[in-house]
Amino acid sequence: MSLLGFLRQGYRRWKLRLRARRILRGLFQQPDRLQGTSLKPVHFGRCDIVEIEQSDDEVRSITFEILRHPRPHPFSRQYHLVAERWSVVLPHGKPRRCGSVNLSRLRGGDGEPPGSFP
Repeated sequence: MSLLGFLRQGYRRWKLRLRARRILRGLFQQPDRLQGTSLKPVHFGRCDIVEIEQSDDEVRSITFEILRHPRPHPFSRQYHLVAERWSVVLPHGKPRRCGSVNLSRLRGGDGEPPGSFP
């Protein structure tokens, strides 16, 4: 592949990610589409796009992750770092949770086995 072809391919990927980011921003600005999930509009800033599925020149679905810091118990001082993976089928689908992984446990933070994504 020539340098020009490599640059064009990178530019197309960048434009696709930019379009997917705009779609996600619109999703998080519609509270009715987030209803029934644990997602809130303020979580958009923590979204990281993992995968974009497209056909022709149209985005069909987006898989994204959100980092959370939940407490395992209300009286515990311990915090965990959890990555939740979500997927949304476009144009009118609601986000659905695909899985989560406790990154603190993955690093051996509390000695329990780590979770995994399906």
